[in-house]
Amino acid sequence: MRFLREPLVHFLMIGALLFALHGFVHDRREPTSDTIAVSAAQISLFQEQWRQQQGRPPTQPELQWLIDQYIREEVLSREAKALGLDRDDTIVRRRLAQKMDFLVADIAALAEPSDEEVRKFFTTHVEQYREPVKLSFTHIYFNPDERRGHVQQDAERVLARLRTEKHPLPRAPERGDRFVLSVDYAQRTQLEVAREFGQAFAEQLFATPLGQWEGPLESGYGVHLVRIQERIAATLPEFDTVRTKVKDDFIANQRQEASESAYQHLRERYKIVIAPMSETSRVALSQGIKP
Repeated sequence: MRFLREPLVHFLMIGALLFALHGFVHDRREPTSDTIAVSAAQISLFQEQWRQQQGRPPTQPELQWLIDQYIREEVLSREAKALGLDRDDTIVRRRLAQKMDFLVADIAALAEPSDEEVRKFFTTHVEQYREPVKLSFTHIYFNPDERRGHVQQDAERVLARLRTEKHPLPRAPERGDRFVLSVDYAQRTQLEVAREFGQAFAEQLFATPLGQWEGPLESGYGVHLVRIQERIAATLPEFDTVRTKVKDDFIANQRQEASESAYQHLRERYKIVIAPMSETSRVALSQGIKP
């Protein structure tokens, strides 16, 4: 089934589909434009969509409501088109472009990737699956609002005591102030720490040596003394442990490539004319401001 992913096949399939859609639209024009037909197939589709969303078939009143909603949408959309409301509308244009992208992407996803292809993708993009460094740490918090200008000195004084103690404490939240979040954190990545304490704090924390009290480190909450209890080095997982994710990434990549390839093919059918930018716009753009 590998031939299904060839660009030429995509173009042929898209062309055939567009031809079919073109015929379908023309068949439904003026002679039946005043008729809204709800087919048995559409009713079955309503029932199946409801079942998938609700976990059960719709009742008769619920099914009737679905049919009424479809008719309402069809009436309003036809009247909107008759008034030309679908023309020169940015939202409508973007929605149609999005649907076209989805159409191409769905065609690209028809073929199931082979294990060999997925493994090759893993080898080529191996770094994106590497597990980052993780730290387990504890901290002592010092509240700047409560300590009124002495927070840094207080933290340094507590740090000096901790370092002179014969048996350093593995954790000592009671030496500081109450913290609204956790005191102990297990196996957190730098990104996870940054989300909670800020990027600067996370960078300093991950540069801290293992097994001793360090600081003071500043975060958006205040000042902290920290002690790294565990450091887990970055690791590369075995392929079998990430096979499902790699396969999903491979399919997503194929869909994106097929979509871009089809777009470039379709774009060649058009003559693109772009008006030259005015001097005012050019200056504004270079200065990073709106003209």
